[in-house]
Amino acid sequence: MNNLFNSDRPRGFDWGALLAGVLLVITSFILLRYPGRGLAAFVFLFAILSIMQGIIWIYMYSKFRDFFARSWVTLISGILDIIVGLIFLFSHEIGGLTIAVLFAVWFFVDSVVGVVFSWHLRDYSNGYFILSLILNVISLLIAITLMFNPVLAAITLVYLVAFWLMVFGFNEIFVAFMHR
Repeated sequence: MNNLFNSDRPRGFDWGALLAGVLLVITSFILLRYPGRGLAAFVFLFAILSIMQGIIWIYMYSKFRDFFARSWVTLISGILDIIVGLIFLFSHEIGGLTIAVLFAVWFFVDSVVGVVFSWHLRDYSNGYFILSLILNVISLLIAITLMFNPVLAAITLVYLVAFWLMVFGFNEIFVAFMHR
C-alpha cells in the first residue's frame, strides 16, 4: 500500500506556500496598522460581492424561468443581494456591524465544530484532547461574547482577522520549508 505520508518520497520547496504565507503576514501587519481602513475595506468588498452575486442570481433567473417552477426565488435573492450591497456601499456603519455579527456567528459555529471535533482526540492522547477542548471552549466563549456585543465585534474584527492571517501566514511559511 502506497502511503501518502511516506518520509522517503522526494519533495521540493513549496514556493507557492512561501509566497502565500509572506503575503498573508504582510496583509496582517497592514490591517493592524490601519484597522479603520481594514473594516471599511471589508464592508466595501462585501458590498461589491453582494452586488455581483445579485446580478448572477438575476441572470440565473432569466435562464431558469422557462423550466424551473420556483425560479422566482433566484430573482428575489438577486434583488435582495443587490439591495444589501447598495446599503453596505452607502452606510459603512450598518455594513460594519452586520459583518461583525456575521463574523461572530461564523466564529461561534466554527468553535462549536471545534469542540465536537476535539472528542475524537481522546482515542489518540488525553493531553491533546484536553488541550484542544480547552482552546475550543475559550474560542466558544469569545464567540459568544462577540455575538452579544456587536460593537466589540466590530472593533475587534479587524484585529482578529489580522492575527488569523498572521498565524495562517506563518503556518504557510513553515509548510513551505517542511515540503523541502
